[in-house]
Amino acid sequence: MRFLIDLFSGDSYSKTDNMLIRQDGNVFNKIGDNYINNNGALLSKFGNNYLNTETGDVSSFGDDFLEDEL
Repeated sequence: MRFLIDLFSGDSYSKTDNMLIRQDGNVFNKIGDNYINNNGALLSKFGNNYLNTETGDVSSFGDDFLEDEL
């Protein structure tokens, strides 16, 4: 398990092979290269980045937990 921090939002995540768990308990399950939670929020992978389809944030701008490990 890895611990990741989203520098843009300040959220932290625990990451396993198949899911991300945010510090507030929100769980994102991995489906292919994407992650989706129970509310339908989708983190869609394109290239080396992720797009949060709910907020429009892109990981290349500091959002969505890309490899900022502790």
